[in-house]
Amino acid sequence: MSSKQNKTKNTKKRSVKRTALLEVGAVLLLVVFVNIIGHYLFLRLDLTAEKRYTLSPATKELLRNVNETVIFRVYLDGEFPADYKRLQNETREMLVQFRAYNKNIEYEFFNPNDFDDPKEQQAFYQKLSRKNVQPAYVQVRNKNGVTQQIIIPAADVYYKGRETTVQLLQNQTYVSNEVALNNSIQNLEYALSNAIRTLSRKQQPSVGFTTGHGELEGAALYDIQSALYESYRIENVRLDNNINALTHHIKTADSSIVIANKFDVLVVPKPTEPFTDQEIYLLDQYVMHGGRVLWLVDPLNADLDSLSDQQQAMAVRYPLNLEELFFNYGVRINPDLIMDIRCRPIPMAVGYIGDQPQIDFRPWLYFPELVPTASHPIVRNLDLIKTDFVSSIDLIDNDVKKTVLLTTSEYSRQKYAPVLLDLNEAKVDVQQLDQRLFNKRNLPVAVLLEGSFRSVWHSRLAPEFKQIPEMGYVDACENNKMVFVSDGDLIRNRYSYKDNSVYPLGYDYYTRTMYANKQFLLNVIDYLAGEEDVLATRSRDVKLRKLDVLRTHDNRLRYQVVNVVLPLLILVVAVPVMLFVRRRRNERSLNSTQGKK
Repeated sequence: MSSKQNKTKNTKKRSVKRTALLEVGAVLLLVVFVNIIGHYLFLRLDLTAEKRYTLSPATKELLRNVNETVIFRVYLDGEFPADYKRLQNETREMLVQFRAYNKNIEYEFFNPNDFDDPKEQQAFYQKLSRKNVQPAYVQVRNKNGVTQQIIIPAADVYYKGRETTVQLLQNQTYVSNEVALNNSIQNLEYALSNAIRTLSRKQQPSVGFTTGHGELEGAALYDIQSALYESYRIENVRLDNNINALTHHIKTADSSIVIANKFDVLVVPKPTEPFTDQEIYLLDQYVMHGGRVLWLVDPLNADLDSLSDQQQAMAVRYPLNLEELFFNYGVRINPDLIMDIRCRPIPMAVGYIGDQPQIDFRPWLYFPELVPTASHPIVRNLDLIKTDFVSSIDLIDNDVKKTVLLTTSEYSRQKYAPVLLDLNEAKVDVQQLDQRLFNKRNLPVAVLLEGSFRSVWHSRLAPEFKQIPEMGYVDACENNKMVFVSDGDLIRNRYSYKDNSVYPLGYDYYTRTMYANKQFLLNVIDYLAGEEDVLATRSRDVKLRKLDVLRTHDNRLRYQVVNVVLPLLILVVAVPVMLFVRRRRNERSLNSTQGKK
């Protein structure tokens, strides 16, 4: 080969090397450029089915309005079991997303068990106890055996000189640990964003619970009121014909007096005694002044406890005196009881062995299980909801928009008052029921009303109230809303007088099943209070796709080979092949150049 050819070949090689170096340099510059852009611009492609890594519009809007530093101090640092490690990682990931939308979000993870001085650690635990933070006690298996570890699944949040504490692990005593963790991870965005929302408010919204008409109160409402207490100001209100029970007078800047409601939302939880005309007037004018109401009303006095000492009981109407008020707004709660083939079971004595009764679970048709199927944000993604002696609701034709939130199944039956309740009905096999009797489909039992409401007193105002100027009578209101539920027990949590223990709202004591009653009611109250954008945050459904433990253990070696050895084999094979192909390509290029010359 001549020197000229060698020179040409060397020149070609240098050109190839120069091109390769330029390509590598261009790739490196591109990577650096993308990282610089990514530091200032947050972009993410979320391919998960439930959009796990996409914040809701309400949370994004909230974060955009944060104009001072928010500090999250999370007590989830350290070594945890796998399930709690997932909660730790998901919490960190959520805070990373928050910070991506606003650099005023700062966070730190702190190990609450990492104290050198035991006295300091004890003082820290006492401080958390005063904040009602519940630690989690988990069993950890290690080489020394099984030890108990204390985990503090909580975070302190500081914003604008104010402080609140977020419980990251939902306190669900009567569900499995895996379910509780999954629910907690689903709730992370709402819990963390709601802390900012709470600290941003100048004044908390208020929720009033009526009393004085045999309503549920005290221990029966403990769980729902405890949940509301995190975001609302809670107060019991007794009407007693007091014109200032629901409204008060506010002096404006121009010294005029306006009438305003004391509560953003009013809850009427299962009244059993009649309302007077004066009290109905107070409720009506509360609505006319823009107040929102959640009505939880039982038309009949049906109660399973009434069957504890006898096989039969008669369910008759409560004399509530609310029928005309409801009809005027646009609904009629019928004096009936719904029997539904899709129902909850109750324990029954089906026989005796000696003196010992034999208990079996039998379907109780008066306890329908409701499957939320509507697309409204209040019920979207909700699980089953349990009811006790629920009634049907008729929708009255007027100008108010009506949205049915909950219905019975396609196999329902109505029994009109008076209704004879007989425990023997639970002994009948569902397969033996006459299907022709269960011919009512999707009977409404919870309805949302929205629009313009007219006062029930517009044509017959009580003279003694009309002459009181402090009442400020209003004949109609626009853009108001209210919710009717035809089962007052839907808001009741079980309470044990033996040991003073409160069971979670929605927990079925007999079947050990958790229903979505509490989330449904929280969604309703949030919606009525004007927090409808928050519902999408709370209603997210994030599925944890965990590995099958038994399958993982049986095929451990195979998974290790696939995940560790296989990638190395691919590299070992791919690199020589790529080098060989590249060498052959360069040689052909050189030979082609030489052939032309």
